[in-house]
Order: sequence, then C-alpha cells, then structure tokens
Amino acid sequence: MQAVKKDSADSFYRLLSVGARLNIELSDDPKKTQVTSRIVGYRKDQFLLIDCPNGQDPIIERFFIPNNELIIRAITDSEFRDVIAFRSLVMGVIQKPIRLLIVSLPESIAHRQIRQEPRIDTNLTLRADADEGPFKAQLIDYSVSGCCLSASGDEHLFFEDETLKIQIEYGSDLRGVITGKVVTVNNDKEPPTAGIRFDESSSTLRKEFFYQLLFDMRANDRSLDV
Repeated sequence: MQAVKKDSADSFYRLLSVGARLNIELSDDPKKTQVTSRIVGYRKDQFLLIDCPNGQDPIIERFFIPNNELIIRAITDSEFRDVIAFRSLVMGVIQKPIRLLIVSLPESIAHRQIRQEPRIDTNLTLRADADEGPFKAQLIDYSVSGCCLSASGDEHLFFEDETLKIQIEYGSDLRGVITGKVVTVNNDKEPPTAGIRFDESSSTLRKEFFYQLLFDMRANDRSLDV
C-alpha cells in the first residue's frame, strides 16, 4: 500500500476520471454494506460530486445524512488503472436537475497497484453458453484477460478452441456477456477445468467485474483500509 497525502492534491485529481465506478460504504456500518456510484465531477479543493446510490436496503438513506463518514474505493485514471480508497464526509445532496451527493475531499488516500495481482481467486457459480447450449460452471479465478472455469461432465465437456459466452450477473448492476476461447483443458481434476482467454469485446464489463471482485476481497485484504 502506498499512502498519498492530501498536500499532493493535483496528483489526486489526475487519478480521478468522470464516470469512474465507485464502491461506497459507511465507515460505522458493521455489515459493511456496499453501494455503487459514479464520479460526476468535482470543484477543486472543495468537494466531489457523485451519483446518489440506489437500492432497497433501508440503510441507503444513511448515505445522504450530512457529516456521515463514507469509505470510497475507486479505479484511478492512471496508466495502470490502480485502485484508491479514501474517507469522505457527506456534505449534502443536490436534488435538481438530478440527484447528486456532495462529499468532502479526502485528507489522504490508500493507493494500490493492481497490476501486481492480475488474477483473483473466486468461487462463483455462473452460466456459460456453448454451441450445444447453456451449462452451469464455477468461476475458479478471474482476470481482465481470462479466467478458469470448472464444470462437471454432466454439465459440459470442455475442449480446446471452443468459444464460450460467460453470463455475468453480479451485484446490483453488473450484467452482460464476456466471450472467450478455451485455450487449456485439465481433465485430471475433478471436476475438469478450462482456461479461457477473452476476446477484445466487452472491455468495460471485463474491467469493472475485475474491480468489483477486487473491492469485495476487502474482508480478507487490509491493503485498501483507510
């Protein structure tokens, strides 16, 4: 982890990009309930503007109460798309013409270079589509460029060079299809596994799914604590 102090404010602004995906939680929430948002803009040396988070959980309303402290994690606009995390206070809500949340600028941020950890271990059940139809698979690990899937022989038999369409349904807003080709098959494992290399499509979904998985690792990874 690398700490970046507030006195290098220009560096902080350069790391942000309008439209960047955010993960937000209340600092005093023992359940660490996460909501997602996007950066809308900022006024330099004064505040950040972000989309108001949506959701059905009653705790959502607490994100709009002035002086409540938020923990915000974001993807940087740097060359390597690193991750930053920081604390901000709710300053207020703009109601019109659209509802926006005003939050304070951080005094310091935690900065992590994710290029050093390109693959994330997971244990997610998902659906994939092959030429002969859909099947249920386990996502064993994931990176922006590829993944490892496992599936029982009753579900699907992997073979090299086949094209798979992986259905992503994660959280409240990550939905879509990632397409890839099987490049390796390991039938010695039970169930068998396949290494998938993604094609160049769905770039935004591939990256945002990776970042969301990275954010969700925080319970076992303290490097983005602030």
